[in-house]
Amino acid sequence: PRGLIRALQFLFAIVAFAIACSGNSSAAFSINKGNDSIQASWAYPYGLKGSSMIVTSTNEILNTISDSNSAKPSAEFFVFTGVTSMLLSLTFCIIYIFFDQPYRNDWRYSMIDFVIIIIWSIFWIAGSSAWAKGVSDIRSQTSLNALARRSESCGSTSDCITIRAGTYGSIISSVIFGFLNFVLWVGSAWFVFKETKFFKSRTEQQQQQHSQDFPPTSFSNMGSPTMEHEPQFR
Repeated sequence: PRGLIRALQFLFAIVAFAIACSGNSSAAFSINKGNDSIQASWAYPYGLKGSSMIVTSTNEILNTISDSNSAKPSAEFFVFTGVTSMLLSLTFCIIYIFFDQPYRNDWRYSMIDFVIIIIWSIFWIAGSSAWAKGVSDIRSQTSLNALARRSESCGSTSDCITIRAGTYGSIISSVIFGFLNFVLWVGSAWFVFKETKFFKSRTEQQQQQHSQDFPPTSFSNMGSPTMEHEPQFR
């Protein structure tokens, strides 16, 4: 189970940070009764404060998408967690395959493994929660209404016509995979904990206590009393 879960962690970590990095999108809407249009694009690490809104016909920069980079730190931390999780999972898969006996015989390996699992489980739940808030900020700050207000080119809603809205399926999926990674890492903690000296020593103590409470009984001299005096019928 340890190796199987590590393999799943490896795959899910790749999917999580790869989707988060590929969540680039753009939005566009027409102005001046359809004679011109404004386009806004964004991509990883989603620093919307440095992403410009451009008039497509003249390449004139009107404004930035947002005054805040609130999504950037959470996106970078989420990707950092995914990349390091991938590397750690691959490393421990190699240890499980090629160094299984030293891992079982030396308690330090299992303790290091267990501590890393706890730390990265915290990373995943914190990073996924922060990234979920970051995705919410991206969606609100790149909505067509928000972009229209930032452009200051739409006197009313009828002055701007939607050409293309932003897509958020990739980054929403990355949040889901982030929480799935958290579940995988927490689940693997139990299988690794069973390899630590704390669990093994406790199990040995329980077995010794059980053997003392219920000593083994010899059945060599036991027999049915009726068998010795069983009458013989001829």
